[in-house]
Amino acid sequence: MSLLAVEGLSVAYGDVLAVRDVSFAFEEGEVFVLLGANGAGKTSILRCISGMVPARGGAVTSGGRRLNGLRPHQVARAGISHVPEGRRIFPNLTVEENLAVSFIGARAHDNAAGALAAVYEFFPRLAERRRQFGGTLSGGEQQMRASGRAIMNVPKLLMLDEPSLGLSPVMSELVFERLAAIRAQNTTILLVEQNATCLELATRGVILQNGRVLLSGEREALQDSEFVRRAYLGV
Repeated sequence: MSLLAVEGLSVAYGDVLAVRDVSFAFEEGEVFVLLGANGAGKTSILRCISGMVPARGGAVTSGGRRLNGLRPHQVARAGISHVPEGRRIFPNLTVEENLAVSFIGARAHDNAAGALAAVYEFFPRLAERRRQFGGTLSGGEQQMRASGRAIMNVPKLLMLDEPSLGLSPVMSELVFERLAAIRAQNTTILLVEQNATCLELATRGVILQNGRVLLSGEREALQDSEFVRRAYLGV
């Protein structure tokens, strides 16, 4: 049974369809990528999975449990953490306070102090800046904070919306390196990106265009496809 299965999903804002009959599924331990240009429907899919927008059609299930109709806090309690685009930091709280506000005692495998220690192990830079106000962090540090807040409760699925957006190549590489470390701890990842270098981290994925699935397959097949080579890699 798939950890997450999306079947015939459509999402609309008023009369405008943002996602059209999209289907994909993946298993525990994978890094599954949704790759596409701005406006391809990637963010809408994540927002629908996490209960922020309703589905116009289709179904989303996790381990056989239907997620359609659940509210965002119910999806989070089911073990699905969503790191939205834009990082959503609380600028007047310290780094540690930004992390602590997401702690769900009933979901976590440890107490708050233990959860913080685990986050700091993944992101040593956050430990160095734990007393610093969130609004003073660099873009890359804010992305680490956003990812750290999502893993405070040891999610079974970590969903990230364009974590490399606005970051320098060096900082993007560092963020992807930290995601690889999180994946090595048996956390399943659903990664939304328009940066094709994310395929290096992936096991499988789909390429979206205008709200539809254009290509799907294993990482190597996507990397070698003519579309990716032309549109993303410039070769």
